Order: sequence, then C-alpha cells, then structure tokens
Amino acid sequence: MTRRASALFVLSIDLEMSWGSVHHGQPHDPSPYGEERAVVADVLGLMDEYGISATWAVVGHLFLTDCRSQHGTKHPEITRPSYPWLNMDWYELDPATSLSSDPTWYAPDLVAAIRYCGTPQEIGSHSFGHVIAGDPGCSELAFESDLVAAKAVAELAGLELRSFVYPRNSIGRLDVLERHGFVAFRGPTPPRFEGLPEWRRRVAGVADAIRPLASQTVHPARDGALVDVPQTFLFDPGSKKARRFGTAGWSWLMRRRLRHAVRTGSLFHLWFHTHNLATHPERAHKAMEHLFADARRYIDEGRLENLTMGAVADRFGAVSR
Repeated sequence: MTRRASALFVLSIDLEMSWGSVHHGQPHDPSPYGEERAVVADVLGLMDEYGISATWAVVGHLFLTDCRSQHGTKHPEITRPSYPWLNMDWYELDPATSLSSDPTWYAPDLVAAIRYCGTPQEIGSHSFGHVIAGDPGCSELAFESDLVAAKAVAELAGLELRSFVYPRNSIGRLDVLERHGFVAFRGPTPPRFEGLPEWRRRVAGVADAIRPLASQTVHPARDGALVDVPQTFLFDPGSKKARRFGTAGWSWLMRRRLRHAVRTGSLFHLWFHTHNLATHPERAHKAMEHLFADARRYIDEGRLENLTMGAVADRFGAVSR
C-alpha cells in the first residue's frame, strides 16, 4: 500500500485584471492588464508540462462576455458596499461594454483556457466585483449579493465555485461563505515568532527566510464548516526581494520553502496575481519552471502532494451546504 505524502503543495492564483486596481483611488490604466492573457497561457503551459494543478480565483465579472446598464444602473441586482474611502458607486468605472471593446474587464476566454487545461485546474471565486469583504463598509447583504452574482455566472458556465480567495486578502463574514456552499478560503500566514521582542523577531525572520526553521510550519485548519488554507509565499518577480537577490537567489529562497514543507510534512501555499508576472515574464517563467521541476520530483518520490484548495478542504473534512 502506497503511503500518502503528508507535505502539501497548493497554488492559488488571483485573476482579476482591471478589477484589481480600479478602486485604488488613482486614474485607472488598463494597459498593464493587457499582458495577462500571455501570462495565463504561459503558466498553464508550464502546469501542463509538469502536471501541476492550481486554484484559479477568478473575479466573477470576468466570466461575462458583455454587460449593459439597466435604467442607468450597472448590475442593479447587487447591493453596493459603502466604504468611507470611496466617493463613487462601486460599479461606476465598469465600462458596461463587451470583451471586444474592453478585454481587461471581461475574460470568458481565460476561464475556458483554465477549465480545459490538460492538467485539471480548479476555478474558484475572487468575488464578483472584487469587493473588500473584511472592511466594515461591506455589509453582510453587500457581500451576500456579490456572492450570489459570482455563483450565478459560474453556474451559467457549468461550474461550481467551492473555494474563495478574499480580494486584498481582507478576511471577513465567513458565515456568508458557508451559507453559499464554499468549503475553503485562503487565509493569512499565521503569525511567527510571537512573544519575542521586535528585534529578535526581525533576526529570526531573516534566519528563517535563508534557512527555514523546523519549528515554523503551516498547516490547513478547520474553521467551522470551512477549511482555512493559509498562504505561505507570494510569487512576485517584481518584488524588492526578487530584485535584491536576483532571479537565481530569489528562486532558491522559494524552493527552500518548498523543501522545508517536504522535510517537515507541512503546507507550502504559493500565491500570486497574474499581473505580478506581467512585469517580469522571463524572470517569472524561469523561477516557476525551477519550482515546478522540484515539486514534480518530490511528487514522483511520494514525498509531496499537489492539491487544489477544494481538494484540501475535502481532505480535511469541510462541510458542504
């Protein structure tokens, strides 16, 4: 009988395109998001080459081919959040046009590419309109109506949404997720080195980044009817760390985290936005290929499992409603 590996490799990807920055309080520039189709194609190609599955958390509006205002209101069925830092309607900048006119606001082609990748992928939710659920300005009704819209467009595409990634990693209203049939969410990395003075935490953090400490492990955990699958590493080739260490050094630090998970039987949960890769596509491709090659070797040796967030929830006994 083959022993099940205790180490887990989870990959979650935030696909939001224009929806990710439209509410940042700056004039919206869609041009960087035009590169994301090439990024998605490249990532899916690597996943298929190495047999890697991921959870793609897709903003629900991207499922649409087009949308239109109704009596002057965009998406009137959705209750708006009321954030004190936002002085406009949440959907004011939605162009209410089509994929051909505004391809960074609509992406059914990307949903199809992910869905029909040769290596099975999970399509999860990143809300319908990228609402910030953990902010007090997002009422229960606003979050609930957003989830209803997200699930509706997925169901029209023949998909069931089971995993949720909170926009801006702003966790809130887990009970609403439960009511709408979600089984998993991406939580924050658990705090490390609690109880130590600030200077010791910094020193320990640097040491842990270079040579991960055996005591610093992360595991999925039940949270009521849901399973929290905590993030552990942001894959961002444009980050200060990536620039400081260079592609080889940054890739080495990341792969050490994966090896640490294998050695300790814990979780390595890599995540990124697709636009993170658009700024340095060659650096991203190279580092991801090295990581996937390592993961494939550990998987083939029986020391690592690659699971989607939904599969982790099934493993940990999430309660479907």
